[in-house]
This record gives sequence, C-alpha cells and structure tokens, in this order.
Amino acid sequence: MKKLNVIFTMDCEAINGLASEGGPRDWDFCKRSIAGYCETLLKKNIRATLFVVPFTAEKHRGVLLELERAGVELALHYHPQDHGYKDYLGAYDGEQQLSMISEASDIWTQAIGKKPESFRGGNMSANDYTFPALERLGFKQGSLSMPERNFTRVKANWKGSPMYPYHTNKANRLIEGNLEFLEAPVTVDWESVLWGGLTPLELRIEMVDARAHGFTIRKNIERQLISNYSMPYIAVLTHNIFDYSDKDEFRSQVLEGIIDEIERCAESKGLAIDGLTLKEYHTLFPAVFLP
Repeated sequence: MKKLNVIFTMDCEAINGLASEGGPRDWDFCKRSIAGYCETLLKKNIRATLFVVPFTAEKHRGVLLELERAGVELALHYHPQDHGYKDYLGAYDGEQQLSMISEASDIWTQAIGKKPESFRGGNMSANDYTFPALERLGFKQGSLSMPERNFTRVKANWKGSPMYPYHTNKANRLIEGNLEFLEAPVTVDWESVLWGGLTPLELRIEMVDARAHGFTIRKNIERQLISNYSMPYIAVLTHNIFDYSDKDEFRSQVLEGIIDEIERCAESKGLAIDGLTLKEYHTLFPAVFLP
C-alpha cells in the first residue's frame, strides 16, 4: 500500500521577555504545550519534529530528551533577534549566517548534548545564502519555506518555490539542486491568500478550524496523487503558545480534527499513514544526483 508521509512540527519558542516574536507566558505553560502536543500525536503513532530555540533547549532539556526517547525529533529553531541581532535571518549574507547559526547551534548542542540536524528559521525567513550555509554547518534537512509567502518585512519571500520536498540549490532557494540538504515546505493551500496577500492559508493549526484545514489536506493529497508524486506528503505547523495538554483548548481540538481529516482522506485514497519526523522522511527520500 502506498504511504502518506505526515510530518507534524512545532516551533518551540522561549517565554515572553526572551522571545523577540512572542512566546508562551511562562516556562510551565511552555512545557505543557510541548508535552501535550507530542503526547496527542504519539497516541496516534505520529512522531513530531520539535524546532526548539536555544533558550527553551536549555530550560527544558529533561522533558525534551524524554520526548526524544519516545521517538520525537529535536531540531534547531532560530530567531536572530533573540540573540541581539537587529533583523530577520534573510537580511544577512552567507558569512554572517554561518556565524549566527553556528553560535545558536553551539548553545543548543551544549544544552541537549548533541548537534541538531534539522533547522527552521523564525518567520520562515531565509535568502539564497541560507541553504548552503546550513549544509556547511552540517545540517541535513529543514522546513524553512512557506510556498507562495511573499512577506518582505520579515525577509520571507517564497513566491514560486516548490510545493513539496526537494534537494536544495546552492545559488537559488526557489529551485531544486544537488545539495544534500533537503527542504520540506509547510503544506499550504496555494490558491488562497491571507494577511492582505502576504501568505496563503497555511496548514498551521492556529490559523483556521479543522474543517477548513481539511480542504487544504485533500487538495494537496489529490494533487500529489494526480501528478504521481513518489512520496505523498503533508506538513503541519504550530507553536507552543497554546496549551495542548488541555483537551478543552480550541487548538487541541483542531489538532485532533486535523488528524481525523488526514485519516479520512488517506483511507479514501487507499493510503497508509506514516507519521514520521523530518529526519526520518529524509532517509526515505530519493538521494541527490551528484555530478
């Protein structure tokens, strides 16, 4: 039976006061959100990928390592402004990004005890220097892109980028190439526009209800099957600013609803769900051709 690869991700921000773009109100809330999200998914045999900022890696090392032992992937999330820089990642050149990301990765590595292999920048900010910099630093894969997002203020311009995972290009972030670094975009409804045209409807749990997300899920799966895409794929995003340990929290209900929508669509299409981490997905992805 053909598989539907499902990747659930969470951006694990630091608390308000340490997070430049905002975060959970306190560290206990932060922990409950992360643990509740992963536990909901693990009950369905779905292993989440957590993109964790260095401050949160330091504070919640214990619970993060427990979740990793349960099958969750721990990855680096990075907002330059959290570390004293003035702008978003996509504003900096290659050498600057090498230095900045290396600095953050070292803090994260010290906290967790090993180097991260997956990466996501804050606000999906990146430029043409980012993928080569990440590869040079030893990262293997990431989820940095939001297809059709065109948000110049945060330096997140992805208009025309691939809708589905691809080996990246050392000169142009918007096209496939022969870097080993694999980019796995967040799933979007490419025919929609939100935020005054800055972004499409994203498969971001907090954006809309489960029914609306269901349309995005079905459109993407059907498009991939019609085009004979070899590894049908859905990628979901959220943040640790909602209490996913509370079943009465609306976003917890949306999470459950999205899982139901994926299960119904997969069953109708004769697909077996494989809820896997970004790193696991990369191991299954066709190898890059190196000339």
